[in-house]
Amino acid sequence: MKDLSPKSMGEIRMTDKERLKRQELKRAVRPRIASTIVLTHGPKDNPRILMGQRSSRHDFMPSVYVFPGGRVDRGDNYVDYAGELSPRTESILEAAYSPRKARAVVLASVRETYEETSLMLGSRGATSRNINHPSWDAFRQANLKPSLDGIEVFGRAITPPHRHKRFDAWFFQKRLETPELPLIEDSAELLNVGWFTFDEIWNLELQRATQMMLKVLQQYLSHNRPPPHIFFSHARYGKFLTDTFPSR
Repeated sequence: MKDLSPKSMGEIRMTDKERLKRQELKRAVRPRIASTIVLTHGPKDNPRILMGQRSSRHDFMPSVYVFPGGRVDRGDNYVDYAGELSPRTESILEAAYSPRKARAVVLASVRETYEETSLMLGSRGATSRNINHPSWDAFRQANLKPSLDGIEVFGRAITPPHRHKRFDAWFFQKRLETPELPLIEDSAELLNVGWFTFDEIWNLELQRATQMMLKVLQQYLSHNRPPPHIFFSHARYGKFLTDTFPSR
């Protein structure tokens, strides 16, 4: 596989604040499970992609453009949902987690999309389950169940140990079939939220890891049928590795 590691694209950009926070730690922190989704709209070869700019106040990757996403919460394991994962995505995720946890990882990306852009990825359906979570309560009040339909996994990346915050991030993609671009809004997490083409995205301020996953996304979208494994970036003994998950 072509080298798509952050290291291959140049020195990883870190702020002085990020370096200081890492220096204060005695050892690398354990990665937390996270979930990111790339929503596309329009033709497969030149879609518009939903992204937003992280606030400059963030102590992790400030000011750069990213896809909606964040950490998996405990409540994501128990929310009532609609639809099912594809056999391919289910098989890949369940090579790492239990069936419930696998669904929770995907549902976290749906929740984060709502929290960061106000866009609800759901299907009409009433649910009486209340898990005392403001975002999932918003779905329930809107008479929507978060939907798993059409969401496919295409990558995984674990933050290198030189960062003071680390995530075991899973990357998903979903193509929206609506006639018009869905309405979106800025949030406390993401500013300047918008729908961008690939050409427009490459002119934005991006972190190296996001550049890497954009290239992975372009490769993924070029397949007529997605492969039964995904791109996997991680570090071991100080070296960046790019291979597949599950291993071929």
